[in-house]
Amino acid sequence: VPSDQDVNNVKLGVPAGFGNYTFVNDITKTNASRSIIMTGGNYGGLTAIRDSWEIRTFATSTATDVKVEVKRRFYSDRIPIFQFGAFYEDDLELNRPPLFTFGGRVHSNGNMWVTASGRYGIYLNSKVTAAGEIVNDIWKPGTATLAGEDDKGKVFVNDATSNPQELKTGEASVICTGTTSPNVFSSNANLPPCRKNPDWNTLKAKFQGNLESNVAPLNLPLTKINMDLINLFKRGKNIGDLENIGGTVSAVTAATQDKAVAMKERFANKTGLRVSLSDSQAKLPGCASVVSGQPCGVRLDGALGSSIGYQPLPMTDAYQTTPLNATRMEVSGRQIWIKIEMVSVGSNDTAPQTKDVTQDILSLGVTERAPIGSDLAISGYSANADSRSIIKLQRFSIPGPNIPDSGTTSYTTNYTLNGVSQNLVVRYKDVLSDPSSGCLLSVPACNPADAFASPYPNAKAGSDATLSKEDAVHLKWANIKSSGYKYAIVPFPISIYDPREGRPNDNVSEANTAFGSTNVPAAGVMSLVDIDVANLRRFLNGDFNGTLPTTTPFAIAKGGSLRSTDVPENAGWVLFVSDRRGDYDFDGEYDMEDIFPDGILEFNEDVNHNGILERDFLNEAPQYSEAIPRGQAATSDHLYYRRGVRLINGSVVPGKYDSAVPSNTKGFTVASENGVYVKGNYNATGAAVSTTSAPTPAEDYLPHNSANHIPSAVSGDAVTILSNNWTDANSFVNPFSSSSRKATDTVVRFAMIAGDPVTGSNSNTYSPSGFGQLNGGVHNFKRMLEDWSSARLNYSGSLINLFNSRNNTGFSKCCNTVYVPPTRDWTFDSTFLDANRLPPGTPYIYSISFTGFERMTD
Repeated sequence: VPSDQDVNNVKLGVPAGFGNYTFVNDITKTNASRSIIMTGGNYGGLTAIRDSWEIRTFATSTATDVKVEVKRRFYSDRIPIFQFGAFYEDDLELNRPPLFTFGGRVHSNGNMWVTASGRYGIYLNSKVTAAGEIVNDIWKPGTATLAGEDDKGKVFVNDATSNPQELKTGEASVICTGTTSPNVFSSNANLPPCRKNPDWNTLKAKFQGNLESNVAPLNLPLTKINMDLINLFKRGKNIGDLENIGGTVSAVTAATQDKAVAMKERFANKTGLRVSLSDSQAKLPGCASVVSGQPCGVRLDGALGSSIGYQPLPMTDAYQTTPLNATRMEVSGRQIWIKIEMVSVGSNDTAPQTKDVTQDILSLGVTERAPIGSDLAISGYSANADSRSIIKLQRFSIPGPNIPDSGTTSYTTNYTLNGVSQNLVVRYKDVLSDPSSGCLLSVPACNPADAFASPYPNAKAGSDATLSKEDAVHLKWANIKSSGYKYAIVPFPISIYDPREGRPNDNVSEANTAFGSTNVPAAGVMSLVDIDVANLRRFLNGDFNGTLPTTTPFAIAKGGSLRSTDVPENAGWVLFVSDRRGDYDFDGEYDMEDIFPDGILEFNEDVNHNGILERDFLNEAPQYSEAIPRGQAATSDHLYYRRGVRLINGSVVPGKYDSAVPSNTKGFTVASENGVYVKGNYNATGAAVSTTSAPTPAEDYLPHNSANHIPSAVSGDAVTILSNNWTDANSFVNPFSSSSRKATDTVVRFAMIAGDPVTGSNSNTYSPSGFGQLNGGVHNFKRMLEDWSSARLNYSGSLINLFNSRNNTGFSKCCNTVYVPPTRDWTFDSTFLDANRLPPGTPYIYSISFTGFERMTD
């Protein structure tokens, strides 16, 4: 929607070359925004939000005083991208999935490669279009269809009367078997040769316009200014920031700052909250030019007693928080900084307005609450300590099976606490007094237990980490299993092992031989920032109003503590998270593209399309062969740019659906330039699942059309679903056996934007798994890390692929070490066709159509 500044720019504009005239311009919105179904042309059948405008121009000759008035009317249509069931900026692939039924329109701005299993079939229930070709007799790498399997057609697209019509093998827009000249893909040597199907116009008639190739592309604004769509999720470039510009980390200037379109499109600039982590204060948004000592974000590894860390400011109601144990995060030569900002949208040509609320939000805590109960008590740890934390950087326990020791060195101790297997870090045992005053090895009754896990590689650990100076302020006196207070435990960073990222292939025996039973590949250890969605909802609902600190820079400037109503919203909130710790060249990309490890650049390794094979093994990335003890990996941070954001406790998200006044509906969007992991049910408490082979309808996801049926989106470099049964400990205990990581039924409801890998060519013989160099296709777009063979994944939403992943670059692999697919019960969320029920920050395709021109004077 144009801002007031946009409108003023039109009013004040003077066309070039008319120096002998004066102009008075006016632009008026003539109708309220309304939803319409577009007719005809490239956008026919799409839902759009239409604004009607009128421009009037009065021109006066300064020489003759002759006046002319003209009037022009036009429609500005905003087409929300989430009205597509699936939308791909590049080639869309569906290669021999199990039964795949999906609703909503399907579009590719590239080619569409679709082959079905002869045992199952593909059923697409709405219009299907491609800007390129539609191919169904060969796979994209050049793999021939398997006789008797995926050469049997079985691809069905509904016609205009909703009757399924079959696209048989060899009846698509091109033919790729037999004679393939002239080759329509001659400009791309990485595609198999194919020729135009001379009968295509006749063959497609039965679909009644619902299956079309060679349509005009549907372009988002960044595409129109030649920016890669990955920039939707990267940090903005505003004056006061540092950024990698031309390969050098430097200050953003007026010449290099984002221009209007990029500024408006980035999720980092959308209305809501923005969380940024970096290796220095200067690398936080708006902090590059801050005078030393001035508040701008918070240092998390500053001095804290005899150790290092951060103690959140106290709230006003005696709520208790645990200080951050930064000794397990400190890397030599860098610091740890975080900034949390409230963001509101600026005018057309100015950066968004932000307010630093870092200390305010962190007063809610930085720690996952310890699992206290009848089997665990912590001295001085109150009944609600750490229970309000939204941004979680550490925890006291890892649920799941016993993480193995490394030889004689243990990093964790496993207990069954309140009926749940938990891994604690017990630094000392036989502790006779509160260890926060010092637990010295010279005291016989304070005996070492679990080893200190310094950040790895050990040679890069900071001096405080090397000296293990967590021994005082971070030690908590614990009573475990009614033993009496005799243990000293500590909190530690949050990590998981992601098997897709950790190894270049799906070979179990090779992994076991290389890493044994006590190590994991460092490449797959992902340091996570957990976002407690339930606590964020509590905060935005106002549950903590009146209790946040009054001494923060924000509170002092405001004259009162932060309240939920201070947080800007525009039909809800966008939460943007960027963790660039370890991003040495500060470009928001993991500099390790050699995913088929041979030191030679393959075209499908070059995900940022710069023609260079990035392999920064000195600063950002470990070699695939680098091994880390499992316990150390699970309880410390690391040097590398292996970062992720995880959403937990998200069955009900912030916002509300207002059925009485739909325009008052508030939604919730999470966006990140890192990979996003979604743990357990999200934006749904369950579903009345279908008892037939048909997908569960969107209206059977619970709740439906009530206050907690909230428009939601999850977007990032990649989106990985972790089932309700996922435990972090199991990812370290069974890193190479997906069958030992069993998923259970899980229900998620959100629109999704993410990246994917690039499918390779048969000319490259390296095979990550039994599926070669296929990128996984639409059916594996949502990533998974468990054995789902006995579980159902219910998904209601919209699948949008706009770029190739830059951070979660692990190639698609199935079905040994990484995952086994679920019963895919997926459907398009048809509520996204209602303009009042779109997630905040929804990207739009824009269309301008002029409807009238009138000369008012002679």
